[in-house]
Amino acid sequence: MLLTAFSAQGDIAAAQTLAQPPMADSVVSRLVAWRARSDAPVTLPTLTGFDWDHFSVTDSPAGDAIAHCGRAGLMPCGPELQPQPGDRVQVLSFERAATQVYAERILASDGAFAEPLPRQVPRAAATLVSCPGSDGRQLWCLQGKTRGRAVIRPPQPFLDGS
Repeated sequence: MLLTAFSAQGDIAAAQTLAQPPMADSVVSRLVAWRARSDAPVTLPTLTGFDWDHFSVTDSPAGDAIAHCGRAGLMPCGPELQPQPGDRVQVLSFERAATQVYAERILASDGAFAEPLPRQVPRAAATLVSCPGSDGRQLWCLQGKTRGRAVIRPPQPFLDGS
């Protein structure tokens, strides 16, 4: 009987060490957390817990402040996360089969994307890298793109005027 009690406690301890904490529900919070841990590129599908075909980032009016901000530790409530009337924010959205499956306002500056904003980016091409903004802050860009231009390519004599 004593052996059974120790065995059960061992199973509980093993289950506790194997269980991974669940990821936050917010895709933007995952982007912000990724940047805090690493400068390495991140594939957006690894940060999403749902199926999607392509993603886009749009610019839209900020709308209302976050409801229930800070209640029960749901999310931080700093003034930078509470948009003012007339402010514009970026909105990250995902679609599958021409139907929106997820959308989230990007209120944290560490989650913002560089201009031009990504539009209809297929899942297979959704690798993000950090890139410097004109104001010095780090923004998200698609890998292979920096502020709308392709990353350095070899010169082409006839097209480049050489």
